[in-house]
Amino acid sequence: SSGINAEWPLRPGPIPIPKQTRLTAQKPPLGRCAGIDPQDILKEREYRISQRMALRLKELETYDDVENDNLKLRANIEAKAIRLIEFQKKVRKEVLSCMQRDTTLETAFNSKLYKRAKKQSLREARVTEKLEKQQKLEQERKKKQRHQEFLNAVLQHVKEFRDHHRQTQHKTLKIAKAVRIYHENAEREEKKERERIEKERLKRLMSEDEEGYRKLIDEKKDKRLLQLLAQTDEFIKDMTNMVRKHQEDLRDARMKKKEKSTDCDSALIPLL
Repeated sequence: SSGINAEWPLRPGPIPIPKQTRLTAQKPPLGRCAGIDPQDILKEREYRISQRMALRLKELETYDDVENDNLKLRANIEAKAIRLIEFQKKVRKEVLSCMQRDTTLETAFNSKLYKRAKKQSLREARVTEKLEKQQKLEQERKKKQRHQEFLNAVLQHVKEFRDHHRQTQHKTLKIAKAVRIYHENAEREEKKERERIEKERLKRLMSEDEEGYRKLIDEKKDKRLLQLLAQTDEFIKDMTNMVRKHQEDLRDARMKKKEKSTDCDSALIPLL
């Protein structure tokens, strides 16, 4: 191994095959040209490949004495890969045969061909039947339990629904009663207040307290009475103006009459 370098060497080229190991075909008779047989070519190819692998294995065995561990490891891996070629061919052949068998029309849709039939004994059949019966009973029990839980949930919901609406109705009636009582009391108090103001107004009216009477009307804010008072004030004002005008007319008439009488007296004095 003196010619081995630190780097991984290149793979060897084609190995010359001895003449005595070559396949020889029979010489064809004269006058006819023999064709090329593909089987002979494949055999020749396989033979050449096997010879090259054997030579390569012998060459890799020489790397056991190399001090470079990396080179030795790579040589060992390549040697094992070469030795596993036959096993790989066998595995590929089995896989291809299984794929061809499974993809045919006769076996592709028949699932039973992929299962291995197993004979059941009488004991196993009884155990299986017992297990199936227990499983069926368990399923029935769970089904009944779920149905019962559903019914209980429905009944509970009905009860809660009724209680909720009963409480809501009770609260509504209670609030309605409180509102009715509030309005009745407010109406009663308002009526009492109106009666009190009416009595006070009549009292002021009877005592001729005009200022207090007007104050009560302003507090009550009775538009009808305010309108009547306004009309009354206007009527009184008109009456006052008319009386004042009448008095002034009477005064003027007296003054004129008095002046006439004075003129007559002054006219009679010279005649005397």
